[in-house]
Amino acid sequence: MRSFLLEYEKREKSPENTEIDIHINLWGVNAQRSENAPTMIFDFGFMIKDIKNISEIILYCPFHIDKVEDLGGRLFQKPDLIEAIFNEDCEVLSKIHPNRTKITKRGDKDNAFILYKLDASLINFSDQHEYGKLKINVKDILSGNEEGFPDLSTVETYYFRIRIYPKINDPIYILRRENEDANILQNLSLRITEIIDFRINDFRAITDNMKEEVFRLNTFNISSIHYLIMRDSTDEFISGSDRYKSRLLEREVWKDYIVLDNNDVIAYHFKEISEKKDEVKNYISSFTNLSRFKYPLNIKRRLFRYILAIMAISVAANIFSSFLSRFIFGG
Repeated sequence: MRSFLLEYEKREKSPENTEIDIHINLWGVNAQRSENAPTMIFDFGFMIKDIKNISEIILYCPFHIDKVEDLGGRLFQKPDLIEAIFNEDCEVLSKIHPNRTKITKRGDKDNAFILYKLDASLINFSDQHEYGKLKINVKDILSGNEEGFPDLSTVETYYFRIRIYPKINDPIYILRRENEDANILQNLSLRITEIIDFRINDFRAITDNMKEEVFRLNTFNISSIHYLIMRDSTDEFISGSDRYKSRLLEREVWKDYIVLDNNDVIAYHFKEISEKKDEVKNYISSFTNLSRFKYPLNIKRRLFRYILAIMAISVAANIFSSFLSRFIFGG
């Protein structure tokens, strides 16, 4: 399996699918490049336009899942983070109800949304043969008493944000590294090339068993996808597309969101927005992005191997030279 899949279960049978905006942050910075840390960390944000239609959000991941964290609580406490994530000025109300905060983007008060803090009991995940399956239960977050809270009763759009940690040393099927274990006689480079083949809802890249399972679920109408790759500023970025923007993260803002090392971090932002044609909205059916990065990895170990190889070659050359000298000149 080489693609994420996002599906949902409806509360009740409805003729129309629910709209969603998807935000993905893929963290691949040096802070995570150690034997005791995952190679990558994935943040997913789901902006669901009408929460009354949704019973359960289901995300299939192309790796086994180690743990999942809710990020809503962190955003509650740091309004600056909310503006950084959406890259817009936002007005954040104080907590208006347990686990809920109302947010409006300045100049767009008609499109307010509720940032929701998920309790751990609402998040469940399990591993299958080649993938992890994550479920978020949102059926019971509406109590039916929202009319008593004007800021709640008028807002149907809810935003959830989670962080997914792949299992350490397990394969991540969208990631490939070249030259990491290359023959030192063939490649003396201390930098490796990392290829990230990110896909979401690419049904060609899933197994037949999964196709049968997701056939029984419902597919969101995807209005937009914002995919950001977070990398160390020292990483060399190679992309086949020029349709992206990049910016340097403000360390003082993001320090409470994720642990970083001392290097600066650059966010590479790719996006796709649905378009209208003849007043009909053409929703996004799938999204793919292929990106490559070059960076040093395990320099000390690889340098040691190179030096050892050079010494071995030098010793072998001396032995061969002595042997040749005796054989030819009889010395």
